[in-house]
Amino acid sequence: IEKLMREPKPGRRWQTPANFSLGSMGGFHTHDELMQELDAMRALYPQLISEKAPISDSLLSIEGRPVYFLRISSQPDIRQDDKPRVLYTALTHAREPASMQQMLFQMWYLLENYGIDAEITYLIENLEMYFVPLVNPDGYIYNQQISPNGGGMHRKNRRMTSSSPHLAGVDLNRNFGYMWGYDNSGSSPLPTSNTYRGEAPFSEPETRMLKYFAEDYNFSLALNNHTYSDLLIYPWGYANLLTPDSLIFIQYASLMTRENNYVYGTCYETLNYFANGGSDER
Repeated sequence: IEKLMREPKPGRRWQTPANFSLGSMGGFHTHDELMQELDAMRALYPQLISEKAPISDSLLSIEGRPVYFLRISSQPDIRQDDKPRVLYTALTHAREPASMQQMLFQMWYLLENYGIDAEITYLIENLEMYFVPLVNPDGYIYNQQISPNGGGMHRKNRRMTSSSPHLAGVDLNRNFGYMWGYDNSGSSPLPTSNTYRGEAPFSEPETRMLKYFAEDYNFSLALNNHTYSDLLIYPWGYANLLTPDSLIFIQYASLMTRENNYVYGTCYETLNYFANGGSDER
């Protein structure tokens, strides 16, 4: 592993999956197009991917929408408790549709290369991979409404924290429980701020859904996709500290960035600011 970490590997040109397509909103899928895409995956590969299903039977978003997940594995319609589980999420921040679009690329690539690529075949047969491509449906649909051709910059969910609809909402990536509200620089107590953390940890239904989902499935690893920059960020975010198992994160990050040359580190190391209540350390 140490040798692999020291030697950068030239990036490959990954073949675009045959079924991958761009959407009608500046190249990104609208909410309805995303739902159709997920249904198409199931229709074409029922032996590898589950039907989309709500991650909660009792909770909906602020505006009453479900948050969906799908499972890719060799037996997608059953829960296999003898296999490790990995969670992938996207569009926690509504203005980051590329996080969802790249996830669709990833999912199609896995499905189309099962039985062809040995590494992908191994992963599907030995893991359960869970995908939540749209954590923040209300915020995303709001951006569709205000910028139907793409480019909507609303970040938060749609809790009415302000009389101005553009300033309203809670930053879901400051609303998770660990070190929530640790200070006012890593998140904001002001309801109009883009990093407003909400009234309490897990005050928002979207973060509570993910909390219960993670507790139920006991994921071994999670990758939360954002699109601010070419970075791979690991905990801690709330302070300039490393976790007790930081060497594992560093080894993973080194291997995962060998081809794309992303910068990796903690939030402070990569972005020069702190973030408390974030999903990476929920």
